[in-house]
Amino acid sequence: MALATALVGVILLSVAGASVSARPPPQAVCGACSDTLVETAADSGVDISIVASSLFVRIDESGTGHWTARVRLTGRGVDPLRENHSLRDHIVKQVHDRGYVAIEEPRSLTTSMNGETLIVEYEVPGMAHESVGGVSVVDFFYWHGGEARWFYLAADSMTMQGPPGTVVSHAPADATTADHAVTWEGSDEQYDPLGVRSHVVFAPDDGVVSSVATTLGIGIDVAQLKAQDLVAAAAPLAILAVVVALLWRFESRLTELSRSQLIALVVGPLAAVGLTAATVETLVGAPDPVTDQLGDFLFYLIVVVAATGAGPALALGGPLVVGQILLARRLLEGESGTTNSRETITRLLLRPTAVVLAGQWLFFPAAAAGAAGDDAVYGLVSLVLPPLYFVPLALTRQGETPLRLAFVAGLLFSPIPVVVGLAPHTATTLVSGPLALRYVPWGLAVAAMGLLAYVAGSRLVAPERARTG
Repeated sequence: MALATALVGVILLSVAGASVSARPPPQAVCGACSDTLVETAADSGVDISIVASSLFVRIDESGTGHWTARVRLTGRGVDPLRENHSLRDHIVKQVHDRGYVAIEEPRSLTTSMNGETLIVEYEVPGMAHESVGGVSVVDFFYWHGGEARWFYLAADSMTMQGPPGTVVSHAPADATTADHAVTWEGSDEQYDPLGVRSHVVFAPDDGVVSSVATTLGIGIDVAQLKAQDLVAAAAPLAILAVVVALLWRFESRLTELSRSQLIALVVGPLAAVGLTAATVETLVGAPDPVTDQLGDFLFYLIVVVAATGAGPALALGGPLVVGQILLARRLLEGESGTTNSRETITRLLLRPTAVVLAGQWLFFPAAAAGAAGDDAVYGLVSLVLPPLYFVPLALTRQGETPLRLAFVAGLLFSPIPVVVGLAPHTATTLVSGPLALRYVPWGLAVAAMGLLAYVAGSRLVAPERARTG
């Protein structure tokens, strides 16, 4: 168990490290408050420095954000900026055009100067939307435009105010809240003070109804984002459906195979695919030595297993299935020669297993809503549980118990909680790769373990089936 825990820890750390290293540069929330303003001005021959800055965002009833940045400047370029309106507009526009800012296409952009303070005003539509109970959910700093956002504030402070007549009902932990506004304090470091998971919610009041509406509003917002990834469940669901159909069709033949033949049946196709991929990699890859090509292929193979969920499924799901088989064998041997063996194994193995697997679906709504960020843990557990369906499938099929259909349905739909739990909108991205193929290696690992577990379960009940006629 310690080895399995260590393996999973290495997998999570390696995947998290890869995710962080692949991240793009952070985006400045207040572009006019960032060093990009100084650099852009210098490119135009204007020498300025930033002394202090602040950003104020007002959300109106339509969800549009009205942004006002105030940047106090110093340097020889302050007077030219004050006197030359077109130069000032050009420099500020270039700040947004360069990218790596929260708003790359501000609407109704205007600039002005009040003494040594540069004032930049613009609008950002669609920052918030109205949800149940009349609450206004600001999801702009959470997940916007089809991708996660990674911000640093750039300004010394930012204050966000909701629509008229609303109060703050939810804000990130690193923000300071007043009745009608949320304030973030800035930092010189380019890190993520706003948090990718940040939702800000403004409600009509601070009562119980508004609190419930706030929770529902955030949950609905997260759930509909996660639903976009459900297409990734199609491939592993198809794999498991094919495996169940084959088990149903060829069960008698499979139980007649020896252990080595079964292992060859499971490992053979996977090895063939791997050898084919390695051959293609060697023949069509770069003109490097064959040993380097094969080494690269083995490295990528390890990454694929670790970064697609197959690793945790094998490391934790495998031992769980072995323990499940041993427990079933002990129960059946203890009741051999009696008429109570089927009742015993149902009571002591099948029902507890059904309760554990049903618990996964009971927590599904909370994971879909990203409750407390624990959906990553839920996704990891969901990677491990599906192999536990196969022994009960074999036992309940022979006994034709009412649990059989529940186990079949649970197995076939088991990719859904995996995909939802690990959808990158809230969870750590434990599974990576193209969306359509992201969970295929995991599905193959579950199918391989499942075939062996199903045959073992069928063989366990074979003597009782023969004895009872």
